[in-house]
Amino acid sequence: MSGSQASTAHWWSEFEAVSLEAGNWLWGTVQGAFNEKASLSQIVVDAVVGMIPLVGDVTAVRDLIAVTIGMVDEPAKREDKFQWALLVVLLFALIPVIGGVIKGVGRISIGVAKSAAKLSGAARAAYLAQSAKDIVAFLNRLGKGHAEKWLLQLRFADHEAAIIAKFSDLVVTINKALAQIKTKLGAVIPESFLRRIDGLSNGLNKLKSMAAERIPQAIKELDKTLKEIQAYVRTGGETTARTVEHTVSSGTKAVTYADELRLIENAAEAQRSAKGGWLKNSSSSSPKSIKKFYTHEAGYPDLTKFRNGDVLTGIPAFAGKIQNRTMKPGEEMYRFFGPKGVTHGELIGDTAPGGGWWGLGAPPKTAKEWREKAAVLDEWNRDGYLLVAKVTDENAVKACVGKISEQMGKEIPGQYLGGGGLQAVIEMDKATKAALKSAGDAAIATGKPQTVKTAGMTFELRPTGWTDANGIWGYIHMPGAGTVQTARLGAREQAAKDDRDPKANSRISKQ
Repeated sequence: MSGSQASTAHWWSEFEAVSLEAGNWLWGTVQGAFNEKASLSQIVVDAVVGMIPLVGDVTAVRDLIAVTIGMVDEPAKREDKFQWALLVVLLFALIPVIGGVIKGVGRISIGVAKSAAKLSGAARAAYLAQSAKDIVAFLNRLGKGHAEKWLLQLRFADHEAAIIAKFSDLVVTINKALAQIKTKLGAVIPESFLRRIDGLSNGLNKLKSMAAERIPQAIKELDKTLKEIQAYVRTGGETTARTVEHTVSSGTKAVTYADELRLIENAAEAQRSAKGGWLKNSSSSSPKSIKKFYTHEAGYPDLTKFRNGDVLTGIPAFAGKIQNRTMKPGEEMYRFFGPKGVTHGELIGDTAPGGGWWGLGAPPKTAKEWREKAAVLDEWNRDGYLLVAKVTDENAVKACVGKISEQMGKEIPGQYLGGGGLQAVIEMDKATKAALKSAGDAAIATGKPQTVKTAGMTFELRPTGWTDANGIWGYIHMPGAGTVQTARLGAREQAAKDDRDPKANSRISKQ
């Protein structure tokens, strides 16, 4: 047998197999002979095959018919956003040249969206990072040159009109094939087949009427997942992700500020690290490097003063753009403080309530949320007490605001906290610090809440009541005494414990 004959035989074998499968979806439990169902199915399959630009891609036909007829027959599928997303992805097979590649990326994206929806935090970020690598590997296997660049430029929405048109063509094609069956064979096939044909045709028309609304929605969902995946390939060589913070929490209400949005739109965005947390800004003290993330303005804290020699420590405490912003009345900030103690064999000093680095927004409800989102390492703070500040006056508090970056333990090795919360750096006078220190001592001594009022702000200090704040969160393996001692000897930072402590990249409570 010649090569062309073998190829033709293989294609016909696939065609027959797909026709048999299609018979199950098209005719279901309709009474009729097995061969009769297969023969009628071949008419429909052959018609759809004619729409496929890639010769011999019969499996694409199988999948299209299966999903389309499934949505016709099952109302629940017509309301399922993932079914519409899958339909959109499969319709790309009808677009010449690039359709097959986009279909492959789309199918992976749907799987990613379903799985990622069940994850959160660092686990979700790590999964998305791996998915980005998988898609790039898929593109490389297809021989797609500059796979990362191609993926970053992809937008499903660019093909929305074409997809809607292709679905309309698909419905018309299947309906024509069904009409052909009725015209040519209506006199000899059972009545049950004719009723099924009418039902399919009506269902397809109903699906077509829904497509104008549902396909754009599905494409929006696909692009949403795609953007997350794309964000992990933006730095070339190491998967990263970028995100933009559009809101600042004020009590329990999220307040959006137009001026912040304008700043962020053209800013360096926060990036995910390969570990899944939020990548630290550069510690370089070169003006060019600093300008990418931060510009000091008169009247606001100067983050460039947080440094060890030429190495910046304040700016790397953030991930992405740092904004200079006047706090609004009603906005809240928080810090945690408490007495000294021992965690994993390491003596942790006491922490004061007053200082310059604060969490921004309503305080976290659990120790886990605090440690992970604020990235406060065990070696910096033992917790015990919470200080909540509320802004009361306009223009009273000027702050440097941004996203919290990831942190890794040094004195207590093995702890990794991804960050991702919001933080604010403010300037606090000595009198306010002293008043908060006195109130903090009273809260520790009595176990009762304390209140302090100053110009433009009110402060409430109270016990957290948490019993799981220390030595638990962010560890894959709990450190032993030996590893703590080794870290203590080899990597201890030399830093003064005052309001400009570079070690206080905890940002929230150390100062």
